[in-house]
Amino acid sequence: MKVTEEFKKEASEQSDAAAIRQVFAQLATAWDLGDANIFAECLTNDCDYVTFAGQHIVGQEANRQIHHDLFNSWALKGSSMHSSGQPSIAFLSNTIALVHSTGTIKLRFQKKPPLDRLSIQTMVLIKTDGQWKIRAFHNCRIQQPGLFQRLLMAFKRK
Repeated sequence: MKVTEEFKKEASEQSDAAAIRQVFAQLATAWDLGDANIFAECLTNDCDYVTFAGQHIVGQEANRQIHHDLFNSWALKGSSMHSSGQPSIAFLSNTIALVHSTGTIKLRFQKKPPLDRLSIQTMVLIKTDGQWKIRAFHNCRIQQPGLFQRLLMAFKRK
């Protein structure tokens, strides 16, 4: 009996992981199309979205509007989202997942995605009515430790 329960749990997590990866595929497609409506559908109504610049956007509608403006701005019009691999998914419960992903945005005039501008995203997804959506999203530029941090780490080793 225990083997059957473990098998069911593993099968359920595999199915949920596939559904979560589909959320990210939809997010990337929405970005590439410049479609703020599709983008916002990946988010919960009460989502918290923190940009890499530290802007905190609350709610699906606010995200829809801001992303509409971004997708139509000179800087991001025609840009595309590029992932640097599959997101890591940790299930905290049957309805809550912690997800990390990395990627970058390629601007329309760039030939290749700028790998020196990678960002890491930390997200909490929740499953409601059988559908996974992003409840919390935090995007942060990946950077090497600065001089001050390297000095502090050097002193700690001694």
